[in-house]
Amino acid sequence: MGALDENQARFLKETVEKGLRDILDAQIMIASKNIYQEGHARIQHKRAGATLQERGSTLVNELTKASRSVTLQGSGIATSTVFPLYMRFLDMKEHGNWRIYNRQVWGILYSETLHTVKYEYRDWLRNQINTMFNKNNQK
Repeated sequence: MGALDENQARFLKETVEKGLRDILDAQIMIASKNIYQEGHARIQHKRAGATLQERGSTLVNELTKASRSVTLQGSGIATSTVFPLYMRFLDMKEHGNWRIYNRQVWGILYSETLHTVKYEYRDWLRNQINTMFNKNNQK
């Protein structure tokens, strides 16, 4: 694969940034309200019991401060996200099976973001061109 042109790079960056934002939003909802999103429609389900926040966890504060970046690098993009290390262990059954890391990261990145990157570039480009023409016609 060759280097990305400017539009492809912008589309890819915006799509991955949105995916990372969606992951953090989903994780915050799980930690603070016990609300899970399932499927492409993101149907919300509430888990019974105390939330992680009610159990004395500082996870919500750490997630709201979590850093993430998406940068253009070479012929593609590079992403960097900092999650609290112990969050990975919350997915284990002996630690509550919170489904806060793997299910969210792989569900949103693989199922939604990758699908968008593969199949929706043409629609995004068409919208960008229409927006550009509409702005130029209004002047």
